[in-house]
Amino acid sequence: MNKSDQNDARGLAELVRVGWYREVKVKSEESQSIRAILVARSRLVTVRRDIENQARGLIKEYGLLFPRAIGLQFRNQVRELLGEDHQFLSGIAPLLSIHEQICKQQGTFDNEVRQLAKSDETTCRLMKVPGVGVVTALTFRHTIDDPSRFRSASSVGAYLGLTPRRSQSGETDINGKMSRWGDRLLRTYLFEAATVLLYRSKKWSSLKAWGIKLAKRVGMRKARVASPASRRDPPLSLGRWHTVRLGSGEGSLILFISSWSGSPDWRCPAGTVVVTTSFIRLVTA
Repeated sequence: MNKSDQNDARGLAELVRVGWYREVKVKSEESQSIRAILVARSRLVTVRRDIENQARGLIKEYGLLFPRAIGLQFRNQVRELLGEDHQFLSGIAPLLSIHEQICKQQGTFDNEVRQLAKSDETTCRLMKVPGVGVVTALTFRHTIDDPSRFRSASSVGAYLGLTPRRSQSGETDINGKMSRWGDRLLRTYLFEAATVLLYRSKKWSSLKAWGIKLAKRVGMRKARVASPASRRDPPLSLGRWHTVRLGSGEGSLILFISSWSGSPDWRCPAGTVVVTTSFIRLVTA
């Protein structure tokens, strides 16, 4: 069939007639506006980090090294290291000026994000999970937006990019790693939350104990993208559940990210959604 406006219109009409299409749910205006703030903040963080790395690389050519730092501390260390009479100061000064403006705007976004998180009950509940901070909780809250918009639990998995790649042909059926086709920003923050839990969190918990134990066996990188799927203590189990109530009604959303392909213990309240890298299931009874 030749491509033309007439043929395109006929093809679209045929899709509507047979029902071969899926509805695209538009997020609420609130979630869209907050997501815009989070995306803009993320971009500023990336640009700030790029400037810092670029400055370090340029200064390194002069045989000068200094400890890692960010924000105001970074600019002060650069100026102190180079001095007022260094020939390279005029070349790096514009980068430091841009860096200062980016840090100021990021600080404005950070204050706004904190206020938004404090005013939202769901976000406050998410922040009670070990390792989850303001940005991660708010991103998760407004990435999911309305849980009722997902017709099935598998749709949630595809949306978050937590379902595995699948290669099937004849008798061959291989489940691979996570597809990573979903929301990249949320996955990044979840990975950072796991890193904070395993590296920086001073408070000991069963979640951290499980992660450290797993890291000794499979490595820290894999451990940071794993979590349990059972109340009991199977090979990959946290021993605890983190429940977050999203939206209205009695349903609760429980998020787990797991590299374990086994079946979890589904003895949990109805309305619970369990999310792992291998499967997502809505418990109805």
